[in-house]
Amino acid sequence: MILKKGDIVKHFKGSDLVEKNIYEILAVNPVYTGTNIFPIAPVVIYAPLFQEGKTFVREYSDLTTELEPEKKEQYGQTFRIEILTEAELAYIKTPEFIEKKMAYLQKKEEKKAEEEASKNTQEKEKSR
Repeated sequence: MILKKGDIVKHFKGSDLVEKNIYEILAVNPVYTGTNIFPIAPVVIYAPLFQEGKTFVREYSDLTTELEPEKKEQYGQTFRIEILTEAELAYIKTPEFIEKKMAYLQKKEEKKAEEEASKNTQEKEKSR
């Protein structure tokens, strides 16, 4: 698989596009201008389409790694990330999908906040 700037990709985890993280590839193997001498592996810079304020960098080889057979079967993908098909690209632009995706992300954030609050409560109780 060859990734390029502008590609829209899906991460393997999740049962469908609503649950999968969807990213836009912002750059592939950008030029490193630092002064470190150690070799730098090719990287990909990417950002989630449906979550603001986040940008990630990961080694190209990590993102294009082939999944283990059981994960391929479980998630319906061959690679850690895959480029969306034309049909998937059309679907993620529909109001129906966007509404489902935003509701899913909201629920996920609420669950995360609840778990964090519960963890903090347990830590406070332990320190007494």
